[in-house]
Amino acid sequence: MHGPAAFSHPSHLTTYHRLVRRVKRTITTPRAQRECQANLAPQRDDRPEDWERLLDEIQQTDGVAMTKRPDGSVHLRWLSTAPNTCTVSTY
Repeated sequence: MHGPAAFSHPSHLTTYHRLVRRVKRTITTPRAQRECQANLAPQRDDRPEDWERLLDEIQQTDGVAMTKRPDGSVHLRWLSTAPNTCTVSTY
């Protein structure tokens, strides 16, 4: 198989793109979308350079606040333009 469909198969993705997919799944959960926040943590199989690249890209995103934690995880908060979202909650 060739073309975009072949690239989207998990075995064809780079380690960075697998990390991005995992993070997207986390930040698009109903709870994260409702509260406009999520906690992210690197997994043992994540390459440190991929994790740092992702954090750099997140920091450059308008409307996103990131708090780095001593354990290497991060807490993200973002602004939403959708009505009735981003309820206050303790994560």
